[in-house]
Amino acid sequence: MQTAVDTTTTTQHKNMNQTRMNRLSCKFALAATLLSQSTATGNSMFSTAPDDLEMKSTTRLTKPLPLAVGEVSNTFHTLDIPPGPIAVYEFKADIVEIDPDTNEIIPVPLNEAYLHHHVVGSNHKSYEHMKDSHSPMKPEGMFKGVGFGAGTESRGTPQKFYYPFAFTTEPDEDTWIANVHVINTREMTTAQAGHCLECPCTSEDVLDGLTVNYTPRGWTGCNDFVSQVLNNDACHAETYKGGLRCCEHGEYCLERSALPENGPISTFYLRYTITYSELRPENRALGLAACCDATGDLDRHGNIEYDVPQCDDPVNNPEECIYELTTVQMLHSVGNNGAFGVLPGDKEGGDTSVDVVYTVGHMHRGGIEIEIADEETGEVICLSKPTYGKDQDVVGKEKDYIVSMSTCTFNPPRKMRTSALVRVTARYDSTKPHTGVMSLFYIAAADPVDDMAVGLNVLGAALTTEAGVIEETSTSESLKIAFVSIGLIAICVLAVKKFGRKDGYSRIEAVNVTV
Repeated sequence: MQTAVDTTTTTQHKNMNQTRMNRLSCKFALAATLLSQSTATGNSMFSTAPDDLEMKSTTRLTKPLPLAVGEVSNTFHTLDIPPGPIAVYEFKADIVEIDPDTNEIIPVPLNEAYLHHHVVGSNHKSYEHMKDSHSPMKPEGMFKGVGFGAGTESRGTPQKFYYPFAFTTEPDEDTWIANVHVINTREMTTAQAGHCLECPCTSEDVLDGLTVNYTPRGWTGCNDFVSQVLNNDACHAETYKGGLRCCEHGEYCLERSALPENGPISTFYLRYTITYSELRPENRALGLAACCDATGDLDRHGNIEYDVPQCDDPVNNPEECIYELTTVQMLHSVGNNGAFGVLPGDKEGGDTSVDVVYTVGHMHRGGIEIEIADEETGEVICLSKPTYGKDQDVVGKEKDYIVSMSTCTFNPPRKMRTSALVRVTARYDSTKPHTGVMSLFYIAAADPVDDMAVGLNVLGAALTTEAGVIEETSTSESLKIAFVSIGLIAICVLAVKKFGRKDGYSRIEAVNVTV
């Protein structure tokens, strides 16, 4: 049984703005002029929501997750949501516990409860035709990926979408489902907790060269380069050392002998908050692209995880210790019926146009960056980078944990074909070995519309925080800048710098701005 822990709050949208552009440089002078105007006036090019759009917020908890020290919880949960139809503009989540004396809800540090991932979706009957479609980490049996999948970065990276784009629900839909994967690392040493994060196989796991724990998992997800050329251990049952397959529900992340006997049971919860409004005719429903996984290719969705072997000389040549995977995938592979579940689409999975609104990467400890680029032109679409915490005692800033990932929001949306080929490149620090790491992109997109009036309605700026208005800007000012942006849009290079190991290499850094 879930608990509503916060009363629903309501705010009215006004013409608001937040300066979010800093450290920017542009490839083209016209775009540079535009961005300098936008920064000077405090205008980011976010959409203007109608004045009568009533935004609401509700915060709830999953069922309890009681865990012994070192124990893993990897189960499905029913998430109660407001009755549909609604439009969800923001989802955020973190791991908390309840003080038994005061009933106060307390955020739990990542070094005590490691949120490996949470993946949210829907099994509503209206999405049954999508049950065989693919999106990153979507579990078997989940009809539609809602898209709120993240790990330790979730507390610092709430997923936000601008009006009219939102994840929408059906009239009789009042629940979502979530796969929540948490490891109790409380009362462990720093070294033990760090080892646990990578889900090492233990003596309790049965590895017979063909299966892991008697489950005939598929071993064909890795592309040929990762599997055969790199011979990555995570791609083969006979060399598998750690990762999701050794981190199932009820297992322990370390040998029992290394854990305290009769240790305390900690009870955790996933706390989730959604910001939403009633569904409006102007809303444009979002869905997830099938892409991207750095271990996949044009024929494979990917293995989800892979290992990062230690480099040859981490002491004397640490600058050379970068493990890089690069692959090419289709934005939304053929066979995913109904491009994003909004329009019926070509039942044969044909090529269609979509509007990409939001992208964010997902990486594990050791991750440096993950990039997605247009394979034909070389244009960098998004570079997502982790931020690592520096303070062990502060929730949200836990030392050496990924506490956020930079995101890319496209306003106006980036128009792409589902058949578009994109190059995915992921880089990890290999001064230390890692098992079961991930390099995924979550890409939220909408089916196209013919009515250009909808496009005109997404100009301007409207941003709020839990405390209220950040800045307020006139509609005419927002419109002026937005119209100029449409006429002069160019690729912006955000804080370009060299990437040490490769001469002449440069890339666009995502810094949570609209492009």
